Amino acid sequence: MRAPAPDAPCWLDGRRTTVGEIGLTIDDPACLAGVGVFETLGLERGIPLDLADHLARLDLAARLWNLTLPPKDALERQVAEAAASYGPSGWVKIVVTGGGRSIVFGGPRGAEPGAPASAVVLPWRRDPRDPLAAHKTLSRARETLGLAYARKHGADEGLWLNSRGHVAEACTANVFVIDGRRLFTPGPWDGILPGIVRGRAIEAARGLGWLVHEGKLRRDRFRRAKEAFLTSSVAGIRPLVSVDGTPVGSGRPGPGTARLAREVAQLRRKHSAPLDTTSGDRDL
Repeated sequence: MRAPAPDAPCWLDGRRTTVGEIGLTIDDPACLAGVGVFETLGLERGIPLDLADHLARLDLAARLWNLTLPPKDALERQVAEAAASYGPSGWVKIVVTGGGRSIVFGGPRGAEPGAPASAVVLPWRRDPRDPLAAHKTLSRARETLGLAYARKHGADEGLWLNSRGHVAEACTANVFVIDGRRLFTPGPWDGILPGIVRGRAIEAARGLGWLVHEGKLRRDRFRRAKEAFLTSSVAGIRPLVSVDGTPVGSGRPGPGTARLAREVAQLRRKHSAPLDTTSGDRDL
């Protein structure tokens, strides 16, 4: 994702303004310690995808910090207005800071959905008992460091191992391996953020009659796998074609990933609908 321009529209505490006009005081815990929560939604034809699921997960994360969220209908309206401002594709982000400020903004999409990705295993470990692991919080230094390491080593993504040495997740995505009609992915107890699209991929695979294994995912499974892929709300499903410079399967996107991607896209449309931007007062 690319950061929006300073003159791009955003909603601060329910009031429409521009990104350049956002100002947080230094005593906001978001500035001091990265305390706060967020969700990022993908857009398709200007429609926010999986909005209800994202708002539910935002609420769970807010409870971790004892934060009060804006009313659900207010957030829905702001997301809809932001989505309308960024054309048919892109993303919208909801942020609630530790100081109680709410910000909604968006931007254009980076990599196209379905673009193949490469990954390297990161040299650091993730603790499955980390209380932040299962939530989207503003404490994103680990992910930023991991992506910088991956890019330095010529890869798109970095793969975190947990303290047991098993694959947990990528910096911005969940991880899957396909072996025939079996799907392997780390479980919530492995130190992952249970992604919205991750859930859709599991639902789609089971709908196709595939066996889904949630749990221990060893590094060597990538060498034996026919296919692997990443899931995230903005990029959707991305084929993972190499890990540490070694091709996964043929080193090209495979038919299993393509089939799941089609099923997941249908599920996401089923769970998403256009939102009304006309009702209510904009200065909430």
